[in-house]
Amino acid sequence: MNNRWKMNRIGFVNFWLYDEEDFEFEDGKLLLRGQNGSGKSITTQSFIPFVLDGDRTPSRLDPFGSSDRRMEYYFLGEEGRDEATGYLYLEFKKEESDEYRTIGIGQRAKRGKPMDFWGFLLLDGSRIGTDLHLYKEIGSSRIPLDKREVKAVLGEENLFTDSQSEYKKLVNQHIFGFRKAEQYEQFIRLLVKVRAPKLSKEFKPTKVYEILNDSLQTLTDEDLRAMVDAMEKMDEIQDSLEMLNRAFDDVKIIRNEYTRYNQYMLAKKAQAYMAKRQEVSGMQQQLEKQEQEIKETKERQKESTDRLNALEERKQLAETERNGLLDLDLEEIDRKLDYAKTQRDEAAQKEARWESKIQEYKERIWEAEQQLREIEDRLEQKRQELQEQQEELLEQQEILQWEQHEAAMRSIGEATGFARDEIGKELDALRRQLEECRRVIAQYEAMSAAYDEVLSELEQCRKESARKEQELEQAQEAVNLSIDQWIVTLFETEKSAKWWHPKQEVLKKAEQMIQEYRSVEDAGAIQELLRDDYDVQRALLLDKKAVKEQEWKTEKKRLEETGEELLRILNQPELEPERDPQTEQTRRILQEMGITAVPFYKTVEFSAKLDDADCARLEAQLQRAGILDALVVSAADFGVIRRKYPEFQDTVLSAWQKGSSVFDGLQISEALDPALKEMVGCILSNLYKEENGNGIYLGTDGWFRQGMLVGRAEKSGEAEFIGTLARARRKEQKIHELEELQRELEASVQGAEEEIAEITGALAMLLEEYRKIPGFSGINGALELERQCIFAAEMARTLRDQKETQEREAGERKNQKYQVMLKKCTPFPYGRTEKAYEEALDAAGEYRRIWQEIRQNVLQMATEQNNAALKRDAMERDEQQLDDAFVEKRGYTTKRKECEIQIRQYEDYLSRPDIAEKANRLKELREELKQIERDTASLREGLAVFADRLNRLEREEPKRKEELQRKIETETNLRTYFEEELSLKLVLDREGRSLPECAKMAAGFLRESDKNRESGELLNSLLQVYQKHNGSLINYGTSVENCFEAAQPDGEEGGSALRSRVRVVSVWNGKKVYLEEFYKILKAVIDETELLIQKKDRELFEDILSQTISQQLTDRIAESRKWVTDMSNLMKAMDTSMGLSFSLDWKPHKAENDSELDTAELEQILLRDRSLLSMEDIERVAAHFRSRICMEKMKVEEGNGIINYMELVRDALDYRKWFEFHMYFQRREEPKKLLTNAAFNRFSGGEKAMAMYVPLFAAVNAQYKKAERKDHPRMVALDEAFAGVDDKNISSMFELVEKLDFDYIMNSQALWGCFNTVRGLRIAELLRPQNSKTVTVIRYTWNGRERVLDAQ
Repeated sequence: MNNRWKMNRIGFVNFWLYDEEDFEFEDGKLLLRGQNGSGKSITTQSFIPFVLDGDRTPSRLDPFGSSDRRMEYYFLGEEGRDEATGYLYLEFKKEESDEYRTIGIGQRAKRGKPMDFWGFLLLDGSRIGTDLHLYKEIGSSRIPLDKREVKAVLGEENLFTDSQSEYKKLVNQHIFGFRKAEQYEQFIRLLVKVRAPKLSKEFKPTKVYEILNDSLQTLTDEDLRAMVDAMEKMDEIQDSLEMLNRAFDDVKIIRNEYTRYNQYMLAKKAQAYMAKRQEVSGMQQQLEKQEQEIKETKERQKESTDRLNALEERKQLAETERNGLLDLDLEEIDRKLDYAKTQRDEAAQKEARWESKIQEYKERIWEAEQQLREIEDRLEQKRQELQEQQEELLEQQEILQWEQHEAAMRSIGEATGFARDEIGKELDALRRQLEECRRVIAQYEAMSAAYDEVLSELEQCRKESARKEQELEQAQEAVNLSIDQWIVTLFETEKSAKWWHPKQEVLKKAEQMIQEYRSVEDAGAIQELLRDDYDVQRALLLDKKAVKEQEWKTEKKRLEETGEELLRILNQPELEPERDPQTEQTRRILQEMGITAVPFYKTVEFSAKLDDADCARLEAQLQRAGILDALVVSAADFGVIRRKYPEFQDTVLSAWQKGSSVFDGLQISEALDPALKEMVGCILSNLYKEENGNGIYLGTDGWFRQGMLVGRAEKSGEAEFIGTLARARRKEQKIHELEELQRELEASVQGAEEEIAEITGALAMLLEEYRKIPGFSGINGALELERQCIFAAEMARTLRDQKETQEREAGERKNQKYQVMLKKCTPFPYGRTEKAYEEALDAAGEYRRIWQEIRQNVLQMATEQNNAALKRDAMERDEQQLDDAFVEKRGYTTKRKECEIQIRQYEDYLSRPDIAEKANRLKELREELKQIERDTASLREGLAVFADRLNRLEREEPKRKEELQRKIETETNLRTYFEEELSLKLVLDREGRSLPECAKMAAGFLRESDKNRESGELLNSLLQVYQKHNGSLINYGTSVENCFEAAQPDGEEGGSALRSRVRVVSVWNGKKVYLEEFYKILKAVIDETELLIQKKDRELFEDILSQTISQQLTDRIAESRKWVTDMSNLMKAMDTSMGLSFSLDWKPHKAENDSELDTAELEQILLRDRSLLSMEDIERVAAHFRSRICMEKMKVEEGNGIINYMELVRDALDYRKWFEFHMYFQRREEPKKLLTNAAFNRFSGGEKAMAMYVPLFAAVNAQYKKAERKDHPRMVALDEAFAGVDDKNISSMFELVEKLDFDYIMNSQALWGCFNTVRGLRIAELLRPQNSKTVTVIRYTWNGRERVLDAQ
């Protein structure tokens, strides 16, 4: 058995229902048993896999894969705590070397906030609970260490990280040793799959394949990042290209209308210029002609006047001559001749007129025939145009796909309904529907864009809210840290203090209050609590100080009094008894009065026969009886006192009569004044040793009587006042006593002062220590920051909620509009894009325009056909009139001929010789006079005409000149307008041509359909097209601007409209460009972008064949194949004790379509050296992956999903989909068979369990082979272990686990795991009554022979 790491102990601190709990393993094995809800699954899943990688994805934490419960639940519960910090740890041990190594995770949960994470590894052998703890004791509480504190506790020899990925890396590095991070992830993923509960109940081979397939390691996102970035870049380029194409399509549409507009404007300005130029030239010629006409008219007027005068003169001469020759007969014949000639002439005129009419009718008939042929020609042309228009309609129909198209075609053939234009009305209705669809789609796209914008803003708000929540969490952590620090400081201050020691209940109360601290007001309550306790402590010291100060004052006073008394005694000659102030004053006054007054004790001496005790007793009796210090005065002085000293306050011994006693205890002092000796003798004679009722009784037993006063006195020591020696001795003794007392009092006073100073110092130190109580500024600052963060987080949440509402509302509006769009657009076959409907609208508009032209054409054809009929009718009438004219002409011809006969007869008569000469002369004169009359009338008429013409011409000439001048100015302006238009070079380049030549060419650009249209109509058409198609051009700043200032030539209407025009301008790279240049720029950029996309596409799929990706793919395929081989070999070699063996195969797929490769062929190409690949190989691989990516992309688009290129690339390069697993089974010598679901269902319960667990355990074992550390642990976890496996086969399951040398943590409701195939096992039974907040753990150990109850 190798010395490898085994699971030794798992532990919890403040996790779920565990305050502090650990579970020990036996030989690396642990079984958790208990009823549902007892926590066995929670305990299992919390360690495998969570403690191995720190990934708290809900589906991984739940053995059933649910995402309902998150990690926060195990810290906060469904209701209850708002914040909690806890730990999980897993301890490993090497049995042989007794080494320990621990991995653990700390987490902090706060309701509504992201969880905080930190992980650690104990590499120095220290053990949790023995060498270090994951909690701290504050007062009476155990509080889990926060991140900062646990990092400090771990020290530098151990590892700490707050990154989940770094933690996973460290666990792999120091515990398992998988060479690649991907292998470790694959291993954990397999552990999760194997952990799934009740596998044997819900298992099939296909599920085994799914688990094994999911356990294979794919390329990481980092591996694919370059390709994803390239695809996203390509998508951006493609989006850019699509935007450019949309813009280019719109520009082309606008450009077509713009070209039409430009051609119209150029042609119209050319026509206006040419027309005005021609008009000016014509007017100039007319003016010149008019001037010439005036000149010629004046000349002809003069000539006519001269001729008129000559004719008048000749007329007179002719009339005179005629009158001389005149004859009546001749005149009558001549008159008849004239009449006949007149009749002849009239007949000839009418004949000629009818001939003229005949010719006119012939011409009219000929013209009608010509016009009829022209009408037929025009009809033929219209028919051709109609055919072309129908073809144009068909072209538009290919786009429009209008269901009424056939009906429209039939109506053209039938020429029906054109007057009412039913088709036009239906087209208008169609256009309205299409416009409505386009509008709805535009609204939907706008709403989609708005939704995307709101979604983007929502994402930003969510990030900002998460950031604010994190800041709030940090601020709240700072509050907790400051509160914890305050508590620690408070208790440490109390421990280190000499005098400040508050009661424990006060400290606990302060700890409780600071835990609830939320504002400055709370500080006042805590300060009041501590201040009250401080005041109590201070009051005790003050009371003690007051007592000491009172003692000091008393002792000080006594010392002063003692000193004064000692000084007084030292200054007194003798010691005197104590007296009151009145007595002292009285005796001073008596002395001042000159009265001799001596105290009794000074007037006597003790008898020699008395001992000291008797002397002391006797003195005491005298003192108690008031005799000892009473004054002895003479009788005379006593009288003086009575008379002169009424304020006297003292006692006097007055014994004016001698008694009968012979008192031998006292003797009269020899030094006494004689006057007083007698008085003293009388006094002594009244002192008796025996009580007889007389005088003063002083018994030897201490009793005494003085009148009614009876008493007893006793005195220790010696007498003090009676006797000079006694008084001297007593003075010295008293001085000694006072000096001793003075010393004692001085010592007492000094001691009291020292105690008072000590108490004063204690008070000062108490105050100083009290002032060391931690303040609240740190907490207040942290709370203020927390409040700010709460406000900021609330604002961020509010904004996020608003954005979520906006996003939801925008989504609803988008969906509603989508439904409206579907409803509106369902009848139409176009794509659901605004561009598609714009194209349809354009097609419908063009269809409508063409239809209108067709309608006009058909109507014109009908008109022409009607005109042709009218012409034929007119021709028939003219032919009839021609026949009538021939009849009339023949009648007048006959009459003319008759008149000619008469004329010949008359002329014959007149031709006789006798009258011929005269007749001829008369005839000549008559003709001459007639001619003169005619000529005169003609001349007069001509002169009148000349005069009128001359007058008219002379009046018109100035006006014509003025008008000509205006026309010239207008021509100049129109020339300028044309030159301006020509200079734009939008339609025509001058290239050295003369202006009239350019104008003639420009006029040819005017389209036939635009000849009768106004410039405003063309401008409106352009603006309409621009408005429809400028949506994609907004980003380019495309706009319509006025090109020339409006100017109107004097006297001309329409000049402003003629000159005024617009230009379409855009902005490219900050530079203003006009439409033609913009069109060329877009076309060039589109060509470049398409080439770039082709290049990027080629580079993208060639990247798959790069050394990195192809190597990674082939490495993973090879690694997976080896993993499968290892599994299969292990499965074949495994003795299942059932005579059943298994094997596994991993087979490559065939190509799904012609664009893809077989997996085997693809793998061969990927294995080749990049430099040896042919272009055909590269293109085949590119086509393969392009096909797969396109298919996946189409699936996403069809499902209205969001395209994620990482998913697309990951899916395309997921080699797991290139292969499929096949498992085989074999019974002893029988042939190997494929394990299908049907075959699996025929297995016994034990065989099913084997078929399930053998491949999975083999897969885990094969994964462990990849680990490079030889001492790595070998662990598995099973939730509801072997559920559904019958009892007789469960032992085989444990034997299988033992053979594979797996450590494990299992859980079960009923399983004990006590089988002879199990060497050792620790069993923990979890007991938790329903909804209880506690879990009771009963521990057992299976030693291979029996189950033993552990010491609890």
